[in-house]
Amino acid sequence: MILERGTWGRVAALLAATVALWLVVGVAGALGTWLWWLVAAVPMAAFVAGPFLLYRVSAGRTWPTWVAFLPVLVLLMTALAVPGDLYMRTEGTPAAATVAEAVCAETREGRCLYSYTLRDQDGQELAGDFRDTVEYPPGSRIDVVTDPRGIFGPRLAVDVQSRVFEVITLIAFGLYALIALIAGFVGDRRRPREA
Repeated sequence: MILERGTWGRVAALLAATVALWLVVGVAGALGTWLWWLVAAVPMAAFVAGPFLLYRVSAGRTWPTWVAFLPVLVLLMTALAVPGDLYMRTEGTPAAATVAEAVCAETREGRCLYSYTLRDQDGQELAGDFRDTVEYPPGSRIDVVTDPRGIFGPRLAVDVQSRVFEVITLIAFGLYALIALIAGFVGDRRRPREA
């Protein structure tokens, strides 16, 4: 047996908790209101603290914790994109929108984050916030995906269809799982064997 039964349980629990926290952070981040960011604060902290559990799994080795931080940070970043994109890809409705108005909110770096008012082909305003750093002049036509339930604001169709972040998520999770398994293997070899 590669890992002891207790070690398998600890590694599996850590990986399952990582997936659950990733989903909670992703949903809260996708909803995007200050209340949901507040809800996401505790799961985000727990998510980042996850690699510290590898110290116990590896029986006191610190390297698994530090090596695992990179994939965990990548997973944290992808959690803010992937769940919302998956939802919009499966449930969203494609729409051709026209930019009616653009308002620039200047960032600390001096760049504009544009907040757009979009209208559909019938001239009705599309519900929800659409923000982008790219400037679209009024009258521009852009392809978006809208949420029929009104939970999310419109998103660019090209962004919703892209699967780059999903691939990055799978790679980062695979690396994290591999590090956890190696930490468990090292921990089992360091612990004294019971007769």
